[in-house]
Amino acid sequence: MHKGLRWALVATLLLACAYYWLLIESHVPGAESFTIDMPQVRRLANSASGDKPSAIHVEQVAAFEFPGIGVMAGDSWARRKLPVFSYQLIYPGHTAIIDTAIDPKLTKPMHAAEFDSAAYARMSKALDAASLILITHEHPDHIGGLTAQPDLPKILKVARLTQTQTKSTKEMLPAAFPSGALAGYSGLPDDPYQAVAPGVVLIRSAGHSPGSQMIFVQTADGGEFLFLGDVAWQSQNIERVRERARLMTWYLDEDRVKVMGQLVALHELREAEPKLHMIPGHDGVAIEQLTETRALHPGFE
Repeated sequence: MHKGLRWALVATLLLACAYYWLLIESHVPGAESFTIDMPQVRRLANSASGDKPSAIHVEQVAAFEFPGIGVMAGDSWARRKLPVFSYQLIYPGHTAIIDTAIDPKLTKPMHAAEFDSAAYARMSKALDAASLILITHEHPDHIGGLTAQPDLPKILKVARLTQTQTKSTKEMLPAAFPSGALAGYSGLPDDPYQAVAPGVVLIRSAGHSPGSQMIFVQTADGGEFLFLGDVAWQSQNIERVRERARLMTWYLDEDRVKVMGQLVALHELREAEPKLHMIPGHDGVAIEQLTETRALHPGFE
């Protein structure tokens, strides 16, 4: 064989191996074990006195577009929309918010494909009136709307960030709290499980970010929801137990081993608990299905 051809074949093989490793491979072996103790979660959801939320509303504030292969290893290069959501829990006489999307100033540096100014205004108004604000994790498309609120000292009094979330300033970029905004702020302990309101339980799930957590919500009618943050961007990550492409996880600086373990656990939980509504971080189809069945309600009150 001609020497030049031989080197070309070697180079092609190396490139093929690199492509597979960086963009296709997503094996389960080696995943860190992760479990969700649903009996304990349900006990905690019932441990706080008072009424549980009667409904959950959703706002789509923005959207990104990523190649499918970035969303799930081995998928196609076709562009996929990744909507950015905020959720509102409706209690008798008060409300709570889960995740706060991004503010207008972040759309350009984050290359957002869409931004809904009216939805953002409704979310900001809801943040100002909320009695509780929770964040699944400290990335800018989940915490950015909070950091940009004009009356931040008032709003931080009801925001229950965890201790890790308050320290993860690098993960928040390009969002950032104003200098000194968190001075004297006492974050929640990073416990494996903790009840923070009637029907609401935090489940620590570090991996995608240091301060990642899932949020379990049980409504007054017995409905159960598990807000996953970005453990899974879309339902297919759980259904097929496949992580984002390794190249994407490097870019995000996430712990791939931990996230894979969480996807395994969520896949098993979905089979064991088919009535539990799992809400991935950026799945427009899943949200549309939940609003069609009235499990979620479009638009904040």
